[in-house]
Amino acid sequence: MTLRSPVGLNQYRGSRLVTPPANQPITASELQTFLRVDDCTVGFAEAEDLITEARQYLEDQSGMALLTQSWRLTIDHWPREREQWWDGVKQMSISELYGPQSYATLFLPRYPLQSITSVTVYDEDSNAESVVVANTFDIDTYQFPGRLRLKSGATWPVALRDTNAIEVVYVAGYGDNMTDIPAPIRRAVKQLAAHLYTFRGDGCGVDEAYHASGAASIMSAYRPVKL
Repeated sequence: MTLRSPVGLNQYRGSRLVTPPANQPITASELQTFLRVDDCTVGFAEAEDLITEARQYLEDQSGMALLTQSWRLTIDHWPREREQWWDGVKQMSISELYGPQSYATLFLPRYPLQSITSVTVYDEDSNAESVVVANTFDIDTYQFPGRLRLKSGATWPVALRDTNAIEVVYVAGYGDNMTDIPAPIRRAVKQLAAHLYTFRGDGCGVDEAYHASGAASIMSAYRPVKL
């Protein structure tokens, strides 16, 4: 039996923000009140910059999208396509080797998933073709992270370009308003932004502030776990 290189079950995934959130999880006034300062001490522009930095860091660390925003995921091929051939016999069923869900499921990195805007595939000449999402996929917005799953009897749309052959544009976030975000997460944003301000100029980086402010402890409660 000739054993070829092991099959890679993971692949490169490009993720880019398409449309940022229209608001922030907390207001500049809320941060000023938390710091017990006024606009003369911390101006609205400075407060908003601190809040934006805190929000973006929490989102990047957790994979969350706190407020409604649009993302584009690009991948080279669908799950389990383009496998290297195997000259021999697999000593188990294919479902045991790969898992039945890995074959038909694509997870979206930012969550909570709200909706799928579009799925586009490209041929070898980079010609784009739009996929009719409703006919091809079931959309799971309940699970964290959300996912695209092939409908029963459906097959992956043909995507032939060597790189970034598939683009999925989707909307994620708890909602449009700051009140849609769980209160503890809003508090984590506030604590991180306040810590960044309080220890400005002391060489305190955002990663250090994330842990020292207590934001990391709060966010750990929202990490997806398998039960």
